[in-house]
Amino acid sequence: MIIRIKEARQTPQAIFMAGPAGAGKSFIAKSLPLSKFQVINIDDTYEELLKASGLGMKQKDFDPEQLSQAAKLMGQAQKSTKEKYAKALENLNDIIIDGTGAASKPLLKKKAELEALGYETMMVMIWVSPITSLERNANRDRSLMPSIVLRTWRDINYNDEIYSKAFGDNFIVINNDPKDADKSFDPQEIKRRFFDTSKAKGKPKTPEEIAKAKADIEQLNKDIQLAIQQKPKFTPSATAIAKIKAFIK
Repeated sequence: MIIRIKEARQTPQAIFMAGPAGAGKSFIAKSLPLSKFQVINIDDTYEELLKASGLGMKQKDFDPEQLSQAAKLMGQAQKSTKEKYAKALENLNDIIIDGTGAASKPLLKKKAELEALGYETMMVMIWVSPITSLERNANRDRSLMPSIVLRTWRDINYNDEIYSKAFGDNFIVINNDPKDADKSFDPQEIKRRFFDTSKAKGKPKTPEEIAKAKADIEQLNKDIQLAIQQKPKFTPSATAIAKIKAFIK
């Protein structure tokens, strides 16, 4: 009689990829030894829906009606991605959660849920300067409104210390900015190059809403200028690769 011994399942693993628009998260992920991981990325589904709808990918040029349609498609993408994520967890698949990391509370809640299921977790954060993020966003197929790009950039960098404490030694920050990248931040130049060239039009605003939006932009600019001066502590490339290889063994 042959006795079959079921091979013990290795501890499932989850890697959170974080970074702003144009940071190169997908590119970095493909260059790392992560072939055994299933990628969970809402953008993949969302972009398919945008293309199928005929809206196109340049959200920075959408009119109010197109923005409304795009928002509905994002809702569909969120539902589909949640189902894909739930199925992956049911099977205890190794996963890469490819997002921005702009909102720390839901991300850390997901981290806790994964660890309760027995997962080991790691975060790989990709850093680029705000201008690099804006330039790459403007040049790629699906371009977001510049205001979204900048708010996301600020929020991610605000969360750096939070993630560092939460993930400990399994937290990596990779500098993916070109060596010759413009690391300055002149609000007037940013407005001229990126905001004034955007054709997107939202709903008309009241004078009060206009005043609030102006104040929000001024605060956003101050926040970004401060964050540029307080860059995160980057992980050397060789160290980052070694840590990731050690994690996935």
